[in-house]
Amino acid sequence: MILDVIYSIIFNLIKLGIKIKYKVTLEGVENIPKKGPMIFIANHTSIVDTFLFGCNMPRKVYFMAKSTEYESPVIGFFFYLSRAFPVRRYDTDPGALRNAYRVLQLGEIVGIYPEGERTWDGKLQPLRRGTVRFILSAGVPVIVGGIKGAYQQQPRWGGLIGRPTIEIKFGKPIEVSKIKGVDQKDDDINALNDRLVKTILELSGANT
Repeated sequence: MILDVIYSIIFNLIKLGIKIKYKVTLEGVENIPKKGPMIFIANHTSIVDTFLFGCNMPRKVYFMAKSTEYESPVIGFFFYLSRAFPVRRYDTDPGALRNAYRVLQLGEIVGIYPEGERTWDGKLQPLRRGTVRFILSAGVPVIVGGIKGAYQQQPRWGGLIGRPTIEIKFGKPIEVSKIKGVDQKDDDINALNDRLVKTILELSGANT
């Protein structure tokens, strides 16, 4: 399909640009299963996080992207080509959830930034409760990624302020027992939230 060819060309150009512009160290890539449905989560530090993760993972990730990004024709078209799908922030979005479940049913990876937005100060923000509940309801393995250094290069509140090495780490799959939404208890949600936060911090060093 012509759109897939266009996406492949653009993706490879972006990947080349990432290699030229950034010095990236990788750890734990072998922890990412070669097949099967998964949810990928990570701390969100910079506008380039998605490209840095996407270009350095062995499998395609179908990222949730905030709906306002689609207001840009260029970015919206690229997201369309990459099969990313929009999600409304600060609100329940049934359409985004349906798309996420569909991706998992096809045995693919859904990518989510559980903070819901980029950090303002480099530290990990609280995880969205709705994201934790979705992970419980999906009941598929979770791969946690941690990124360090991208915030120092391109913080949300300003332009380029440095060129440190960017460190990307992937943890081992976290097995999650499936619990339907109506059956989820606060203890279930809080326990998974705490485990995910702990893992993200260990991999990213976000709050150190």
